[in-house]
Amino acid sequence: MRKIFRKAIVALCLMAAPMAASAQSLVFHLAGGEKTTIQLPATFTVTPDGDKLVVDAGSGNVVELAKDEVMCVTYRDAKGDVNGDQRVDVADVSTVVSLILGAGGSSPYGNAPKDAVAVDLGLPSGTKWANMNLGAEKPEDYGLYFAWGETTGYTSDTSDGRSFDWANYKWMNEGQSFWKQVNKYQVNDGQTDCCWYDGSTFIGDGESTLLPADDAARANWGGEWSMPTYDDMVELLDNTTNEWVTVNGVIGCRFTSTKNGNSIFLPAAGVRLCASLYFRSETGFYWSASVYPSYSYSARFLYFISGSADAYDYNRFHGFSVRPVLRK
Repeated sequence: MRKIFRKAIVALCLMAAPMAASAQSLVFHLAGGEKTTIQLPATFTVTPDGDKLVVDAGSGNVVELAKDEVMCVTYRDAKGDVNGDQRVDVADVSTVVSLILGAGGSSPYGNAPKDAVAVDLGLPSGTKWANMNLGAEKPEDYGLYFAWGETTGYTSDTSDGRSFDWANYKWMNEGQSFWKQVNKYQVNDGQTDCCWYDGSTFIGDGESTLLPADDAARANWGGEWSMPTYDDMVELLDNTTNEWVTVNGVIGCRFTSTKNGNSIFLPAAGVRLCASLYFRSETGFYWSASVYPSYSYSARFLYFISGSADAYDYNRFHGFSVRPVLRK
């Protein structure tokens, strides 16, 4: 674990164990043997400020400590389920670790929501999947809908004036509304009657994966977040089991690691198409960062319904969900 407070934290001890008190508590063990304890709500913020460590639990509950005094941090939670996924497991400890690490200046979490966590599913690549959708504040939120390669998301309110179709897709030649006029992320797919060919000669940009500027996860959460590639999605499917579940009244799919038992919940948010919302609570559509190699106008996505999950491809203008990842 990288040292966040220079030499301040010699050991980081975290526990999610039952205790008699009804509130959460954060205990700072100081160099002289003293302890400073603050009672916490569900979230807290740890901020370096010069030579001080400022812990803000909200409602005026603020503690300031000298960085070089902090030897150990102990976290205790009466209910255990810190990240709100209705399970008590190592992911809850990971939540607390992530919050503490997030105080360290150049956090890979960037400006992700305060309850966002990169869940370790034990995947071979080391890639970690966020516990919530882009545009969400908690794991069961549907979040926002994005056309592929666009960084502005839209809610489920279809009266917002946005129609998800080719005519309104960002990466189209001006004034065009036909898929053959897609003007960015063009691969050598043999579609010679499209604008990325001159006769039989490929003249497209050859970009098959979203660049950071067009990656909705990176653009909105910053840090080291990105959209998963097609390979990331295949890896997820190959190393998890999936189960159709309901979390706090929201229907979706839980992917549980076959390696370490950790899991993520993906709401069945449906899809925005033209000026309508379809299949909410029935189907999940999640964009990857990868163009479909056979058709440049399509991109790969994760698709699931009750009892089934797989990766497919579809027209890039559709409004799908986005689940960010952090790579090792």
